[in-house]
Amino acid sequence: MFSIQGPRSIYVYSLLIGLLSGFGAYGFNWALTWTESFTFGNLMGYDPGIPTGDSNFHSTGYVSSLSPLWILFLPAFGGLLVGIVTSFFCAEAQGGGTDSLIYAFHFNEGKIQTKVPFFKVIATILTLGSGGSGGKEGPTAQIGAGFGSSLAGFLGAGARARRTLMLAGTAGGLGAIFRAPLGGAITAVEMVYQEDIESDSLVPCILSSVTAYLTYISIAGSGSLFSVQEYSLNDYRHIPLYIILGLLCYVVGYFFVKVYHNIQDVFSKLPLPNFLKPAFGGLLVGCIAFLFPEVLGTGFGLIQRMINGEVLESTSFGFSGPFFLLAVALFKVFSTSLTVGSGGSGGLLGPSFAIGGMLGAFVGSMAQVLFPELGIIIFPFLLVGMGSFFAGVARAPIAGMIMVCDMIGSYELLPPLMIVSVIAVVLSHKTSIYRNQIKNRFLSPSHHWDMNQDIMDRIRIRDHFSEFRKYAMVSENLSLTELQSNAPGIQASDFILIGAGEEYKGIVSLRKNRILPEFEDDLKNLITCGEIVQDVPSVCTNDTLGKALQILLEYDVDKLAIVEDGKCLGYLRYIDLFNAYQNEVKNKQRKSV
Repeated sequence: MFSIQGPRSIYVYSLLIGLLSGFGAYGFNWALTWTESFTFGNLMGYDPGIPTGDSNFHSTGYVSSLSPLWILFLPAFGGLLVGIVTSFFCAEAQGGGTDSLIYAFHFNEGKIQTKVPFFKVIATILTLGSGGSGGKEGPTAQIGAGFGSSLAGFLGAGARARRTLMLAGTAGGLGAIFRAPLGGAITAVEMVYQEDIESDSLVPCILSSVTAYLTYISIAGSGSLFSVQEYSLNDYRHIPLYIILGLLCYVVGYFFVKVYHNIQDVFSKLPLPNFLKPAFGGLLVGCIAFLFPEVLGTGFGLIQRMINGEVLESTSFGFSGPFFLLAVALFKVFSTSLTVGSGGSGGLLGPSFAIGGMLGAFVGSMAQVLFPELGIIIFPFLLVGMGSFFAGVARAPIAGMIMVCDMIGSYELLPPLMIVSVIAVVLSHKTSIYRNQIKNRFLSPSHHWDMNQDIMDRIRIRDHFSEFRKYAMVSENLSLTELQSNAPGIQASDFILIGAGEEYKGIVSLRKNRILPEFEDDLKNLITCGEIVQDVPSVCTNDTLGKALQILLEYDVDKLAIVEDGKCLGYLRYIDLFNAYQNEVKNKQRKSV
C-alpha cells in the first residue's frame, strides 16, 4: 500500500517528513530553552539574550549577578553527563551531527539508526544547557534526517530514495529551527559536497523545509529568527569594507577549521576514558567562560542584542569596543572546538554564524571609529559576516547567503553577502569544517552509477590504460580450495581464469562458488577452477568504457579481462572505469575554461 513509486511519491513523503521535522524541532527548542532558562539564569546568573523569533518560548528571570563557580564547573558537569550518554548508550550522538549526516549520505546509503536522533537531542540539551558552545542545528537536522531514513526503511526504499528522504528531513530540521524555509533546503543539498550540490534532492528538500517551517511557526508564532530595522546598500564606499570583512572571515575561518580538527585529533588520542573527555573539554570551556561568559551557548542572543543597537561590553571586566568583539569571536573559536571536538554534542553551523557575526561587528565598529564620515551602521556588517564565515568554513556559498536572508526576513543584504561569501569560499577552497564532505558528485559512492553514457561510449580503454592489473589472474587447473585460501591475501572475490598459454578462459567468483567447511576435506582436490568458470565476455583495448561497464553490470562481476591477440593482458575493475571517466571529465573541464 505504501511504497516509493516514483518522484511524485517522494514529494508526498517529503511533506510528511517536513511535518514531523517541524514538530520535532519545536519540541527540542522548547526543552533546550527551558533548560537554559534554569541553568543560565538560576545557576550561572548570565543572560545570553534570545533571538526575537524565540522570544515566545518558556523563559524565567535571571539572577542579578554572575556566579563564577557555576560558570567554571557547570560545562564540565554537563560534559560528564554527555560522556555517559555517548559512551554507554549512543556513540553517534557525540560531535557536531552534520558531519555524521554527510557520512551517512555518502557511505551508508542514507541509513541512520533510529535511536540516534533521540540520544542526540538529550546530549545536545545537556551540552548547550550546561553552557557548552555549540549550535542547535545538529540535533534538529538529525531529528529530521532520522525521520526520513526511518520512513524510507519502513517503505522498503532503495538507497537513492533513502538518501533523498534523509536530506529532506535534514532540510526540514534546518528550515524549522532557523525559520529559514529556502535556506534550510539549500543548506541540505549543498553541505554534502565541497564544489557541487545534490540537485536530485532539491525539490524534496524544499517541500520538506517549507512544510517544517509552516508547522513550526504555527506553534511558535510567525516572524523571522532575528528582527532587524530596514536597511539598503546605497553607498558604494562601503564595498571595500565588505571586501576586508571577506578576507578576515577567510583568515579566522581557516584558523577555526584547523583549531577544531586539531582539538578533535588531540582528544581522540587523549589517555582518558571516553566518558570523561567531554567533561575535560567542558572544564576548559568553563575556564574561558570564567573570563568571557559571552562564549557560552549558541551566541544567537548576542547577535540579536547587537542588531538591536546594544553596545556589548565585557560581563567580567566591563570594557567594550571593537577589539572586545574580536576577542569574543576568537574565544568562541576555542570554546566551540573544545565543546564539540572533545565529544560534546552541538552543531557547528550556529557557532559559525555567531563567530562571523562578531567579526562583522568588529569591522563595522572599526569603520565607525576610523571613518565616521561614512555613516556606518554596524548590524549589516554583522549579518554579512555571519553568512560569509559559514560559507567559507562549510564550503557552502549559496547556503550562507540564503540562510542569513531567511533568518532576517529580507534580501536587502544579498549583494554584499554575495561579494563577501565568494571571497571567503574562493580563498578557503582546500579547507572545510566537515571532514566527510566530498569534492563533487563524481567522487561520491552515491553517484557511481550516474555517469554520462555518451562520454563513456566515447572513451577508449587504450586512451587511459597502458598496462593492467594481474594480481587476481589464476590458472584454470587451480583447485577451488586453494583459491579460497589464497583469496584473502589477494583481497579479491572474483578471479580471471587463464590457460597455460595465458589465453582467457572466463571468471571464477567466490561470491557464487564456495566449498562449505564441512565438505572441504572430501572435495578439496576434486573441483578445479576450470570446472566452475563463468563465461564472461572480454574486451580489447580498442573497446569503450561504456561497453566494459555494460558487461560488468550484466554478468555481476567486479573484474573484466582485457584480451589482445588471444592473450589476457590483465583486467579492469569498477574503480578503474570510474577514475578514467573522472579524468576525462576533468580534462574536458580544463579545456573549456
